[in-house]
Amino acid sequence: MLKDIFTTTEVANICRVSRMTVNRWLKEGDLMGYKSTPKSNWRITKKDLKKFMQFNNIPMNLLKTDKLKILIVDDEIDITSFISEVLEEERNLETDTANSGFKAGVKLTEFRPDMVILDIVLGDMDGREFFEHIRENPEFNDIKVIGISGQIDPSEEQSLLDQGFSAFIRKPFMIKMLKEKIFEVLEK
Repeated sequence: MLKDIFTTTEVANICRVSRMTVNRWLKEGDLMGYKSTPKSNWRITKKDLKKFMQFNNIPMNLLKTDKLKILIVDDEIDITSFISEVLEEERNLETDTANSGFKAGVKLTEFRPDMVILDIVLGDMDGREFFEHIRENPEFNDIKVIGISGQIDPSEEQSLLDQGFSAFIRKPFMIKMLKEKIFEVLEK
């Protein structure tokens, strides 16, 4: 699935700079972008991004936008391995995994995912804490987060959505349901 419109986080990942740098480029008019409403986030067309990259001698091979990156965070290695293996079968998805909140924090900056599938009950921290870490960092504001758990009370599911999670899926789940939810969330 080739993208034609990019978020500031995606442009930062492509150009290997911070999101703040991309916002500065937009503010100073170096990079053309648009907002659909005054309060919405910036969007950059592929055409404008290519033009900017060519003008600034940024290698065009960095614009490999045919794969969406998903970080899978769960303290159960079997689960992360299985989800990763199944999602990698989709030609437009690339995955990486982390089995602790600490490792997930490292992967967040190294891998620069478009989406995180996050277990709410991790061994070393609560997934809600990690979600707050994601949202506190302006570089990661555009990352979609799907919460997964079989251990939280059903009444807590709505509070996760209210907190800002893109979606929640109760374990155990069918992998088809997870794939459908991923593409549903990415289209929002």
